[in-house]
Amino acid sequence: MVYQMTSETPSYLCDRFDRLHPWAAVRLCQEVTEYHGNATGIGFQTLVERNRAWVLTRAYYIIFRRPAAFEKIMLNTWSRGNDGLLAFRDYKVTSPKGEVVMTGTSYWALIDYASRRVVRLNDVIANYETHTEQATDRTALAKLVPPTMDESDLALELQVKYSMLDHTNHVNNSEYIKWIFDCLDGQDFDMDRPFSLELNFQLESRPGENVSVFRKSTDDTFWFQIRNPRGVSVISKVTYL
Repeated sequence: MVYQMTSETPSYLCDRFDRLHPWAAVRLCQEVTEYHGNATGIGFQTLVERNRAWVLTRAYYIIFRRPAAFEKIMLNTWSRGNDGLLAFRDYKVTSPKGEVVMTGTSYWALIDYASRRVVRLNDVIANYETHTEQATDRTALAKLVPPTMDESDLALELQVKYSMLDHTNHVNNSEYIKWIFDCLDGQDFDMDRPFSLELNFQLESRPGENVSVFRKSTDDTFWFQIRNPRGVSVISKVTYL
């Protein structure tokens, strides 16, 4: 089953050039995921009543073009199955004429909401309807191995604030993407070129914690490592296509 939602690109999610922010594009993918989950009985409210919640573990997005403010877009998402521990979800964002502007592949884990420990999926999506289409060029999302980074690669420091948290009581995935693109100013990264964004989410960052964003560039790839006081929180890379 493919779930589709039509939307207009909100201007408040756009940059100073009236183009959709990359973090906002990912946020819209999360939004259509919520709608699909609610429509099929595995949404946040239904699961949290069972002490369960979804968390994103790995993601890979290709942004071919960033939609303009108020542009109409079609958000499509579907389940591509699971392996017992991880659920696979894909995305395709298109224009009304069928132009593909963004695609995505993501891995989601189900956690015990209280303990934050990963639990098996069988009791939640054992008979969940799936769609076999592959949205991106990745059949699987591998573990990212970044180059070594030290203090000379420090690009940004900040503290986790209340406004960064979502209803699963952790830093929303799109917040990390904000931090990444705050380290990619217009002087050395052209967001008008098609690019991919890949992320491994490894360790939750908690309210009040100080986080550090490290960046290292190699050819057409920009690597990022986000650390909190307990270890590496997120590893990411942004690559021109």
